[in-house]
Amino acid sequence: MSDLRLNNSIFLMYLAAEEYKREHNISSMQFLELDEKYEILSYIADCPDVFDSMTKPEMAREIDEYIAANQ
Repeated sequence: MSDLRLNNSIFLMYLAAEEYKREHNISSMQFLELDEKYEILSYIADCPDVFDSMTKPEMAREIDEYIAANQ
């Protein structure tokens, strides 16, 4: 993975996580617990091109759908 793609993936993980926390009014620790259970950040890193084309609210909804599909 190139440095540029890696940096973009990290930035998208940050944006999506912050928006998800804001939308659900949860703490960083609560998000990390969800990430540990569902591997949310790995999911984002696996498909950064998809998240790159989304708005922040769409990112939060995508995470919700991902969690629902993996419960």
